[in-house]
Amino acid sequence: MARAPKPWFRKDRNAWFVTIAGKRHNLGKDRALAFQRFHQLMAEPQKQAVRSDSVAALIDLYLEWLQKNRSAGTYNWYMHFCQSFINSIPANLQITDLKPFHVQEWLDARNDSSDSTKRGCITAVKRPFAWAEKQGYIDRSPIAHVEKPQEGRREQIVSSDELKKILSLAPDEPFQDVLHVAWEVGPRPQEIVNVEARHVDIKNARWVFPKEESKGKKHPRVIYLTDKALQITKRLLLKHPEGKLFRNVDGNPWKSTAINSRFVRLKVKLGKKYCLYLFRHSYATRLLEAGVDCLTVSMLLGHRDTNMLARVYSHLGLNPQHLREQAKRAAG
Repeated sequence: MARAPKPWFRKDRNAWFVTIAGKRHNLGKDRALAFQRFHQLMAEPQKQAVRSDSVAALIDLYLEWLQKNRSAGTYNWYMHFCQSFINSIPANLQITDLKPFHVQEWLDARNDSSDSTKRGCITAVKRPFAWAEKQGYIDRSPIAHVEKPQEGRREQIVSSDELKKILSLAPDEPFQDVLHVAWEVGPRPQEIVNVEARHVDIKNARWVFPKEESKGKKHPRVIYLTDKALQITKRLLLKHPEGKLFRNVDGNPWKSTAINSRFVRLKVKLGKKYCLYLFRHSYATRLLEAGVDCLTVSMLLGHRDTNMLARVYSHLGLNPQHLREQAKRAAG
């Protein structure tokens, strides 16, 4: 017998949630208002319950697994795209009836012009079925052959002059600390906002995230610090010996959305929009142009091999000046 819906509180989201007829609802932070909203939803006519062999049921099973085994950020990312896809298909579409054209029609309806966004959409929808196939829930994924758009090259970089201009327009030290570290050692944005005192290895001038806190959760993530990045880390350790190191002017931990908002406001003065990933991209480009070998650059970026580097930074192979410098370097 199916259990009656009941609201529950998620600490990581600081909000109340309830699942009704296979659909999850965010009821807000306030308990009284959350239960009022819950009773309103229960009073509304409900759709047919989701069948256990439906696409929605399988995706929900995968999301439950993600919630238990991956970070809240990963769960929320998949939840966003998967819920959008579920809303675009018949409520009880069976897994055996799912076809690639369902994914294509969903993409076309979203009107996303960015190939990177389309790649993200397809990845998010294909992953639950690949997971279910490995777990033995299904024999094969019905959308395994849906092709992704080719990954675009990141050709925009942040020059040293641009960095100086950005810093002059964002004079508060907490934001400058974020920019300096992003420029100096190229961490992922989430690594900057999540690093804590316990991750810092001062003796070896590095941050070390255990594998359960790193991207992919398969290997520890090690970020080696330059002198400037180490100096900033030491100063922040004295201010915040526990918890997140990087905090805004109000003393609250930075969030990726808050950092992005700063760049949005700076766009008016700078004439274009920057982001922390451009700083990471610029870091990798500087290393490659300086002649650092691809394997070392990949390790510093946290990649397990050089495949990503070859795809994303292949434009350096079209730079005559860079190739000539490498030829001269090889000749001694």
